[in-house]
Parts: sequence; C-alpha cells; structure tokens
Amino acid sequence: MGKNDEPRTKDEGQRTQDTGQRAKAVRLLAIDLDGTLLDSRSEISPANLQALAEASARGVQVLIVTGRRFHSARPFVEQLPCPVAVISSNGARIATSSGGVLYRNFLPAGVARQALEIAREYWPYAVAIFDVPGRGQVTMHEGAVIEGPLGWYLKSAPECLAQVEEFGAAITQDPIQVLFGGPPSRIAPLEPVLRASAAISSIHLTWTKYPARNTSLLDVMNKGCSKGSALAVWAKRAGIDPSEVMAIGDN
Repeated sequence: MGKNDEPRTKDEGQRTQDTGQRAKAVRLLAIDLDGTLLDSRSEISPANLQALAEASARGVQVLIVTGRRFHSARPFVEQLPCPVAVISSNGARIATSSGGVLYRNFLPAGVARQALEIAREYWPYAVAIFDVPGRGQVTMHEGAVIEGPLGWYLKSAPECLAQVEEFGAAITQDPIQVLFGGPPSRIAPLEPVLRASAAISSIHLTWTKYPARNTSLLDVMNKGCSKGSALAVWAKRAGIDPSEVMAIGDN
C-alpha cells in the first residue's frame, strides 16, 4: 500500500511491432480488498460487484488476495455475487469462501518463538495470529498498549482476543503469522533487528503502511510466504498459466 502517489512512467510514444500473436485471455482475476475492491468507507461499490459478476459469467475465476485474516475478510467475501477463493494473511492461507482450507503456509512455532524472543522489547505491539475460531485467534501480551494492535482488536474483534503473560508458552502450535503494529517511528527500528538476527533465514518480512493513520504493520511470515507465492500456487493447481492471470491491487 501507499504506492499510488509514485510517479507514473512516461509514455515515450514507442510502438511494439505487431507479431500477429494475440494475448491469452484472462482466466484468473486476483484482486486485493483494501484500497482496491473496498472504497474509503470499506464498502464494495455496485459497479465493482457488477464487474465481478460479469467476469465470473465469462468463466473467469475470481480470487480475493488480502493481508487481512480470513475472518476479517469474510464479511466482504460474502457480499460478492460469484464463487471465490480467498488468499488471506498475506499468502499464508487459501480457503473457499465458506472457510474450507485449501492451502497453508504457516510460521513454524519454533521460529515464531525465536522471532518473538528477539523482539521482546516490542511485545506491547506484537500479535500472534492463529487459525482457530474465537478466543485465541488473536493472541497478545498482557502488557500490550492501546496505540498498537490491542486498540484495533478491542474495537473490531474482542471475541477473538486473548492476552497472555508469556508469549513463548502461548505458541503451542504454528501461528499463521506474527505481526508488530503501531506508530511507524516505534515499529520501523525492529526490521533491522530481525534482519540481523539468526531468525532471518527462516522468515519473510512484509510491510503494510497507512501514513494517514500513522500506522505501520511489520508481518513476520514463513520463509517464502507472500501474496505472490500463494497466487502462483493457486494458479498452478488450477492449471492456469501466469500469462492468463490478471492481478489488481495497490499492494
């Protein structure tokens, strides 16, 4: 996110030679939620709903790709007029719209504990996300602060929140991911700490930044886990060539 204000490449007027070959038709449409399918009010416009319905009617598969947890994305997915699959948590999970899990690429528990121990200073801003229903899906330290993810989850998903005294003891299964969120000035120094640590060989770091909200999220994912890698997995399983995939998003 946050790249929409980057300068666009200038059209120099060069034309490519017509080789007589036609581009392959799109068979898979991968679309982001926040900043793309959802507007500034977190709503899906009638025009977007109609466009998805028309694409599906032409035989195009629709795939939602988001950094959100599946449970956070699901209310929007349920509004869509066509069958979809959902890549959630920045590529860690693929599921049907009804929740049936098709693919997992979770952070190994031992790696999660290692990363959290390295980042102990940042526990007030840390979250471990688990693939479980209800309480414990979002697990935070008892010393979490309101300016971090605690404030968000108390407002949006209090029924999923559990707070623990010791993070290490709470990681009894592979989490989907670990994330650190809060004011950019507070979270940014953590990235070089993790990159210089022994954990970096086992993790993938992803930033999501919301300048207007003075908020940054640093996701700690399993090594090689990303939206792009999950999209490639899905396309291969569906027998769809990369040239037949259209991806739309701001991130």
